[in-house]
Formats: sequence, C-alpha cells, structure tokens
Amino acid sequence: MNTKQRILHSALELFNKEGYPNVSSKRISEEMGISYGNLCYHFPKKDDIVLRLQQNLWDEVDESMQNLEGEIFEFDFMLRSLTQLMELTLKYRFFLINSYDLTIRYPKIKEKTIERAKAYHHVLYRIAHFLMDNGYMHPTKNEQVLQKKIHGLLIIFNSWILDYAVFYDKPEKNIAESTPYYIQLLFSMIHSSLTPKGRKIFSSVYREVHGNS
Repeated sequence: MNTKQRILHSALELFNKEGYPNVSSKRISEEMGISYGNLCYHFPKKDDIVLRLQQNLWDEVDESMQNLEGEIFEFDFMLRSLTQLMELTLKYRFFLINSYDLTIRYPKIKEKTIERAKAYHHVLYRIAHFLMDNGYMHPTKNEQVLQKKIHGLLIIFNSWILDYAVFYDKPEKNIAESTPYYIQLLFSMIHSSLTPKGRKIFSSVYREVHGNS
C-alpha cells in the first residue's frame, strides 16, 4: 500500500475500534508512525478521510449490487451476495454506528445515502418479483405491503451492527460470528410470504452456505 492507502486503512481501523468522534487526524498519524504534516499532505482534514472512506464503501457495495442485478436470481447466489454485503457493512461499520452524526455533518453523505437506498430498494423489489414469478413466494396484489416489507429489510440491514454494539456485550472479534443470525433475522421478515417450495430451498441453501450456525 502507498501512504494514502495506509492512511485510509489505519483510519478505518481506528474509527471502527475507537469511534469516529474520538479519533483525530493526529491520532491516525501517531498510530501509523508518520508525521502529522505527512498525513495532512495527503488528507488536509479528517473530513477528507471520512469522505474518501465513504466513497470506497459506496463503490464496493455498488459493485456487489450490480453483480446481483446482472445474475440470474437464485437462492444460493442471493444468500452469498447478502453475506458479502453484510461483510462490507462490517468492514466499514463505523458508518452505521455513527450514521446520524455523519449524515448531519456531511450533507453529501446524506444525499448519496438516500440515493443509494432507492437503488437498493429497486433491486430488492426485482428479487421479490422473481421469487413470486418462480413460485418461491406467494404472489401479492398489495404493493404497499410489499414496499413495507422491503423497507423493513433495509432497516435491519442498515442497523444490524448498531443493534449488536448496543445490546450484546461481547468482544468485537465476535461481531463477524453473529452475521448468520442477522441474515436469519432478515429472512424471517419474508418467511411467512414464502411458499413451501421457497422455504425448503432456502433452508437447504442456508445450511450449505452457513452450516448449522
């Protein structure tokens, strides 16, 4: 990694570990063992580091979502893609934990977050119709109910790390081990809408991807 990449890497680790508000640019430079002036040469302000990390997260999530849209929807592919997306939110978890403060401080982050939420909602909507069209999910004529279920899925997806951080007093290293539980929680939102065929194949694929966790 070059110096710029090392700064981003160190900042991300510190933001995740100590909390975004508690980490200064000087703290990052000290952790890296470089001068504060050297860090400021690449990122004059802490804000510049945060915005670059946010862009990196958007780029990585967008790539995963584009791959999901471009593939034939199948349960195993969707489950693996969801796991990958949750791993990305874990990697950049300080954004979820400090989401309110960050969207207040950075209007651009709020604007782009809303924009991307609409795009992800569209992908989930397409998946839902694929499931209905192929007999995995009961068809619905009530679009409002479907839209609310999708909104609920997005809320859980965007808040699962915050839920873990607040309500579970466990070492940080165990966060990754909790991912299967939150994936189960996401699918519990649509379980009642699945047909027997959908429930059977989901259970089979889930065991294949996550074992008995």
